[in-house]
Amino acid sequence: MPSLRPAFLLAATSLVAFAQDPAPQKMNPVVIKGATIGGVTAPAAPALQLNAAALEAQRVATLGEVLADIPGVATSYFGPNAGRPIIRGLDGDRLKIAQNGTGTLDASSASPDHAVGIDPLAIREVQVFRGPAALLYSSSILGGVVNVVDNRIPVERLPRAFVLSGRAGSADALRSAAFLAEGCAGDFAFHLDGFTKTTENLSTPIGRIADTASESRGAGFGVSRVGPSGYLGLSFSGLNSTYGVTEPGIEIGLRQRRWDLAGQANAPAAALKSVSYKLGVSDYEHTEFDGAAAGSTFTNQGWDARVDFELTKIGSLEGVVGIQSGRFDFAVTGDEAFLPTTRNANDAVFGSFIQSLATDSRLRFGFRLESAKVSAAAWTHEGLASNPAAASAAFTPASFALAWIKDLDARWATTLSLTRTERAPNFQELFADGPHVGTESYEVGDRTLGKEQGWGMELELAKTRGAVSGSVSVYYNRFASFISLQENGFGPDLSGLPIPGPNFALGGADELARYDFTSIPADFFGAEARLNIQLQDTAAAKLALEFFGDTVRASNRDTSEALPRISPGRFGTALHGLQSGWSWRIDATYHLAQNHLAVGETPTAGYTLVGAAFSRDFVLGSATTARFSLRLTNLFDVEARNAASFIKDALPLPGRGVEAGLKLSF
Repeated sequence: MPSLRPAFLLAATSLVAFAQDPAPQKMNPVVIKGATIGGVTAPAAPALQLNAAALEAQRVATLGEVLADIPGVATSYFGPNAGRPIIRGLDGDRLKIAQNGTGTLDASSASPDHAVGIDPLAIREVQVFRGPAALLYSSSILGGVVNVVDNRIPVERLPRAFVLSGRAGSADALRSAAFLAEGCAGDFAFHLDGFTKTTENLSTPIGRIADTASESRGAGFGVSRVGPSGYLGLSFSGLNSTYGVTEPGIEIGLRQRRWDLAGQANAPAAALKSVSYKLGVSDYEHTEFDGAAAGSTFTNQGWDARVDFELTKIGSLEGVVGIQSGRFDFAVTGDEAFLPTTRNANDAVFGSFIQSLATDSRLRFGFRLESAKVSAAAWTHEGLASNPAAASAAFTPASFALAWIKDLDARWATTLSLTRTERAPNFQELFADGPHVGTESYEVGDRTLGKEQGWGMELELAKTRGAVSGSVSVYYNRFASFISLQENGFGPDLSGLPIPGPNFALGGADELARYDFTSIPADFFGAEARLNIQLQDTAAAKLALEFFGDTVRASNRDTSEALPRISPGRFGTALHGLQSGWSWRIDATYHLAQNHLAVGETPTAGYTLVGAAFSRDFVLGSATTARFSLRLTNLFDVEARNAASFIKDALPLPGRGVEAGLKLSF
């Protein structure tokens, strides 16, 4: 792994603590607006939001695990160190992950064994956008958009704060430490954070899994000038991580450096409430090591920028319009170069609006028009006939969304959403042609692919007030052209190629199963529900009972065959409360068996996971507060396997574990 500069290493010796000034804990640190947008009125408001307190209570291994307990969300889970969110069965480029509103510019969507270039320890807030608001960030929104916020560019004057935190866990021998410093001097606000984290091989009910240890360090610094007319800020951050991916002797060394510029001007003109702008510039690289020898190297260098114009409210209409533009060069070199070097360009105009129709109903709508181009260099992989000539492809996706929100009374609301989306195929779907060790397959793209096109419909009923609250939604997403990896015999003879790790027994001594990116018609339908019953609510004590669940089914509409790696659904219950200064939660979740299988898949047995969490705030002296937290996972040490994981047959989920944390705020 590349070494850090001395100053950066000094900052990274302690870890980010995401705490705001500790306050008495509330029952529901997770803000959930429902499956779609419920009663949200702001044009760009997220459908779901995890704040700092909620993030502290979550597992901190991957971004996928941070969100995986939310109905409708699963994780791709390629071991404890790599996992992207999967929402309603959709992942990869169908689920955009943004960092402070701009692209992450990493390699996580190219393979499930690639970690997202954002460590969860650096996240202060997670937002999930659906419907018209999601069109501000992506044209493919049937799954949604996940935006992670790190607050490294202050948007307001900050009170002086210094926070230290640490965590320790048993399942993977987690050890982490963090610091956070914030404050202001006159009109200037600053933010400084750093973290270090190590884990050892993961403990599961079938024993320790080799090659799953990790070591990560990261830090960031940002400063802004904040005044009544807006703010302007700049930040720099870096992440270094070395982690195993369950393959014998194989580990990934990840390095990312990122600059961010952001600002906002308030009321610059009579027609504008504000103008905000953001620019992210990233230099990403990861190398896959076979022992001490460097193998394949993935690089992604580029930038992403956007300008948002928030319009002055005209009557009952308000909205946001904007432009976004990005460029990045993606390259793979070495033994696993299954992709050519590509230059990728994307430009977009977008808008999201909300119109009050009456005192009890609102119409929300949005659009996004894009221009996308992928240019691939001439490339041959170790003598294999792989894109021997340069090629390019251009697309103009257009997406639209409409949602009608009706308040049935002061407590009940219903939302009907209609969405039409288009997505340009990415560089991998177009130009892949080679052995992909991470998925033990020979992947072949199709440069003649057209746009992925689909539409969705969703109906939600939500109750937001009273002792009983919750939401239930049903949805149907129909793709006329869904780009899917389809098994197609075996790839070419790979004998003599220096490719580490794969189990070639899938097709003989020197063969891998071949998978082609193909456009098929596909249907996704499912449901999500959450119910919270407040049993006690006094100043001294709170007690609530929660029920939750989800299900999704995805099929090729022509053949009725299942699409691969779909989480079958789950349902569960939780009892949570606040008593004598302690906040606590005990939950049990049953994950259904998956027997609706794609070609080559094996069944996944159902399982029940039971966990618990406890936390308490303390006052230490006149100027120091503390928060202690304890999390218990998989209490009965159940052998469980994630149906959405490429390696679920080889790697079960973690076994029984205990994780404790302590945060000190000065």
